[in-house]
Amino acid sequence: MRPLQSVLILGSLFAVLVSYSAAQEGVADVVKRSSDAVVLIVISNSAGQETALGSGFLVSADGEIVTNYHVIKEAHSAIVKLSNGAFFPVSGVLASDSEKDLAIIKVNGKNLPFLTVGDIDKLHVGDHVVAIGSPLGLEGTVSDGIVSAVRDVAAKKWIQTTAPVSHGNSGGPLLDMGDHVVGVITWGVNLELGQNLNFAAPCSEVTKLLITANQQVKPLDSVASVGGLSDGAVWTSLTSGRDYTMRQDGDYLYADWISISPEIKTAGGFSRSELKKSPDGKWRGKTHARLPCTYTRGLGVYARTVTNWCSREDEVEIDLLSDKRIEGIAVGWEKFDCRKCEAKGVEHKPFTFIPK
Repeated sequence: MRPLQSVLILGSLFAVLVSYSAAQEGVADVVKRSSDAVVLIVISNSAGQETALGSGFLVSADGEIVTNYHVIKEAHSAIVKLSNGAFFPVSGVLASDSEKDLAIIKVNGKNLPFLTVGDIDKLHVGDHVVAIGSPLGLEGTVSDGIVSAVRDVAAKKWIQTTAPVSHGNSGGPLLDMGDHVVGVITWGVNLELGQNLNFAAPCSEVTKLLITANQQVKPLDSVASVGGLSDGAVWTSLTSGRDYTMRQDGDYLYADWISISPEIKTAGGFSRSELKKSPDGKWRGKTHARLPCTYTRGLGVYARTVTNWCSREDEVEIDLLSDKRIEGIAVGWEKFDCRKCEAKGVEHKPFTFIPK
């Protein structure tokens, strides 16, 4: 071998080793700066039995944690464990989106380490990324890879990555080399079908959910089985005592007031609500009603009862939808003029439904 060729080969090998060493140092630096904000989530049922494990990461110093919806959807209670061994009970849910498989839960803490959510527009195919989580409960497990693609799967955007992940990684962060969260590890392809085919929800969806997050936490089990309403199930309003049937069809929700006398139904009376799921996770729509309204016309011996059929269309919103409780806001009024079919003192009032 000629001396010049030997020098070139050695130089190339040296460059590869330097590049590999730099990449490894970069991963180590990301882990060192980020791992304290990654948490293990232990899920328990109503009997206090541990049922599942997942991952998550802090996004605020006061205890806001991002994870997957499927990690917490059947939780009655949950404990979060930090890398330093500290434990925090989950106080509740700030926001959730079952379709995007994302949720924001809350623990009561102060001065906690947290991660910064990145910008999806700055992410490119081929970028080096790092995944941190607790696969099979093995806390603080690190893997790295590249962004293989950004794909539309089932009408949703996903980041495909070669960073190896397993059960328990769900909800953990996918980080770029600047310590920014670019995605939330969500699912992987069965190894029998393909290797290193793993997917993360993009950070842009996390940003959207954080913007719509409630300031007041809701119970963990309030999000269980969202979208799993049984067709024809009867619900009772705690505010009015009326009974309703609820039916969900994809992004649409239908509610019918069934506490109407057979005579009114036969005459064409009804009250029906149609709502559509909004990007912020709430359901918004209108209640359409046609009902009889009775008033007295005339005085004394000339007084007689008159029935006027009134039709109305009012806005309605559902903020919490689960198989155990429904909460929202609907239009109410102080008085109703049956003669003119006009409401007076209109205001938006909260309502609560529970299964009958």
